[in-house]
Amino acid sequence: MKEFKAAIIRMHERGTGKREIGRLLGIDESTVRKAIKRFEETGSNDNRKREKTARSSRNIQRAKGMIKRNATTKVNSIRKLKKALKKAWKEINLETLIKTVDDFPKRLEACIAANGGYFE
Repeated sequence: MKEFKAAIIRMHERGTGKREIGRLLGIDESTVRKAIKRFEETGSNDNRKREKTARSSRNIQRAKGMIKRNATTKVNSIRKLKKALKKAWKEINLETLIKTVDDFPKRLEACIAANGGYFE
């Protein structure tokens, strides 16, 4: 995507439609829309700066704690776990979710490259 951003913006500024840009570059129209939207919002083709990941040690410890507390009981523990997960989900800020979604293609490629094994 990074290598296409400048081309997307140049073509858009010259009046080429989003669908046509996607077809010419061989990328999805939604990718074109996102690149244009980000450029219009920030005035730049640069990626957003990333500070933390959703896999922070704090989040991992919170998840482990929920699992430990709810691992031994039956139906009630499932309900409690569901409630706790919904609460934890609401506490995750939008920036963390955006970072997680943005990192997904990179992590998926790493997983494929590792044949489903361990990767960082």
